Amino acid sequence: MDAPADCKQLRPRAIFGINGKVENGVRQHPTTGDIIFALGNKIGIADYKKNTQEFVAGHTNTISCLDVSKSGKFLASGQINHMGFRGYVIIWNYDQRKEIARHDLHKVQVQAICFTAQDRFVVSIGGTDDGSVIVFDMESFTPICRQPATRAISGNALTVRPLHNNPFFFLTAGDRHLRLWSIVREQKKLLVQDVHLANKTRTFYCARIDKNDEFAYLGTGTGDIVKIVLNCCDRDNVTNPGTTSCILGAFGTHNARKPTGRDCNRYVNGVRALYVMENNRLLIGAGDGEVELVEERTDVPLINFREYPGPTWPYLRTLKHTRVSGRISSFVRSTPDRFYICTDTNEIYGLNTTTWVLKLLRTCHTKSVYCITFPNKYPAVFATSGKECIRIWSSGRKQELLRIMVYNFNCAAVRFTHDGTSIVSVWNDGIIRAFTPITGRLIYAIPNAHNKGCSALAVASSGRLIVTGGIEGQVRVWKIEPYRQDLLAVLKDHSGPITTLDINHLDTEVISACTDGSCVIWDINRMTRKQVVTANTQFMAANYFPTGVQVLTCGSDGRIIYWMVYNGALIRELTASKKSSVNCVSINDTGDYFVSVGSDLQVKLWEYNSGEVVGIGSEHASSVISAAYSPCGQMFVTGSTDGSLIIWDVPREYWGRPNPPDAATYSPAMKASVTKGKTEAVARVDSGHKIQMPKTENIGNLLKATPKDDICCVECPPCAQKKKKDDPYAECKIVPDVKKC
Repeated sequence: MDAPADCKQLRPRAIFGINGKVENGVRQHPTTGDIIFALGNKIGIADYKKNTQEFVAGHTNTISCLDVSKSGKFLASGQINHMGFRGYVIIWNYDQRKEIARHDLHKVQVQAICFTAQDRFVVSIGGTDDGSVIVFDMESFTPICRQPATRAISGNALTVRPLHNNPFFFLTAGDRHLRLWSIVREQKKLLVQDVHLANKTRTFYCARIDKNDEFAYLGTGTGDIVKIVLNCCDRDNVTNPGTTSCILGAFGTHNARKPTGRDCNRYVNGVRALYVMENNRLLIGAGDGEVELVEERTDVPLINFREYPGPTWPYLRTLKHTRVSGRISSFVRSTPDRFYICTDTNEIYGLNTTTWVLKLLRTCHTKSVYCITFPNKYPAVFATSGKECIRIWSSGRKQELLRIMVYNFNCAAVRFTHDGTSIVSVWNDGIIRAFTPITGRLIYAIPNAHNKGCSALAVASSGRLIVTGGIEGQVRVWKIEPYRQDLLAVLKDHSGPITTLDINHLDTEVISACTDGSCVIWDINRMTRKQVVTANTQFMAANYFPTGVQVLTCGSDGRIIYWMVYNGALIRELTASKKSSVNCVSINDTGDYFVSVGSDLQVKLWEYNSGEVVGIGSEHASSVISAAYSPCGQMFVTGSTDGSLIIWDVPREYWGRPNPPDAATYSPAMKASVTKGKTEAVARVDSGHKIQMPKTENIGNLLKATPKDDICCVECPPCAQKKKKDDPYAECKIVPDVKKC
């Protein structure tokens, strides 16, 4: 459906997202100080002082590399494409945010890109399927020469680095590959010279050149730093006549506690990022997250290491060190004593090299955001689920507050209980887990809830009933008690994975959407099927209208359909997208407006009664698969497959009328007696011991308990179920004692 001409453009309030897997993919503009990064197929420009972001679009696939010119006037970016297609290199005007030139001479992938000195040329190298060096002239805005990057006996080139002062020289490094190049503009050709590495064979991940263009430092996959002397002044001969570029040594850090021959330490998982500082100091980032400030030793001459028994010499002294989460991919120098550190876990840290204080500044999901949810009538925070974690965010502070980690598994859905005392989640290992909302402590876990993994979740307003859906197509209803969780019913009607579940406001019905082309409305009280609606589509989501009389569905055919609950009749059909699927819909509490997201990267705000698009947003850089409307109706949150989150502001005229339906009130079913200020719970089996209820947490107190610019990260313990033969009470079902949650 085409948006009308008077459709408003939705404005994002905050954007959480960065692609930290791009090597040197985070840059800082030399004039404005803005942070420039890649996110999906767009280039993000963020002003952290004003907390604003904007995106530049033009690529057709994921951006694989980018660079900023020394003057700050231009941007250059390359992309990775599908096998058999060309990879674009695009030159941008930074001030106008517009494309000024592009070429598609690389095959499949552009591995690395850089501007030479004085913004004279753009040098790009191709990936495994291409293997060429292409020089783009910034005066004529045309490519001038192309040449294979490596020799037949060496591996692929992985990085490219220009010299600081001479615009006609650059360095390429990679797998058993290290070459120095000069550009002959008049003849439109490249001259190359291999750097002599003696008997050293390395894979080079990163390279840096000092400001005087005398030495180059390269990080290797073996965990040491190779230092070479360049000697490049003659453009026709690459290096000075009679000289050559050669290695000075492969250096590691010195460990004074070990004897000679064993006193050399190398970095785990290789050196992934480097930065050359003043006074021959280096800032080193390793593949295991280690960050060290080192300097070359002056107490021992370099010539003394020629008799050292190992190939790596202990010529570096560690001054300071710290550790971050994930593999380091970028170092950005913001001020003389402040660095930005980006990791492949999509996190940006701030490091003060004077005080050596490390602070987490920005974070987002590393993979797809599967589910977004708000607490009941509390729009200040929201929760998201993704790969290996549940994250709780503050919509006001625009930061992450709590992270609950379950390694090696993905959280398919997450919900808050209506009283805000727990976070219920389902995972692809088939386990239902519930956590406290402030400390992230595990309350209970239900193993083997679904034999092929859980895929959907709905929580009743009473908090004593949850409904889960599995990949095998079953819908299961669970009764939740303080010290026991029971399976009430297994509902079988679907033949495919359950995508979403939704309970009406009276807790009497639940609707399950499935990829088999059917949505089933179940009666929770009788545990029977009431209605079935079918369509020629794979249903991705189904939501109840706030009053519970209608159902809104969306699917892979790009249509949004209204259904009547009592007879399953089709009321209205809207075309949200003609080419791609609609992955999620979310209705506000008043029922006046709803939001839809899809694989066409667009976010649309609809008026429910008229079925017209009143707002549209296009800031996402990949398929949008999740969305949630806030309880206040003034904003909503969307998540995409690249891990980014966007908080959108709803225009004031589309907030809706304040007439939400009366929700069921929550009243604890547990008997309790208050004695001397303490709450005592009656156990279901009298074991002779009085159980004290733990102090309950509520989501409303999370903001007070979390300091500003701080994140609480909690690891969930393993949920191992005992075998029946190890449990003497398994057969008779006698519980000798009530265990605390």
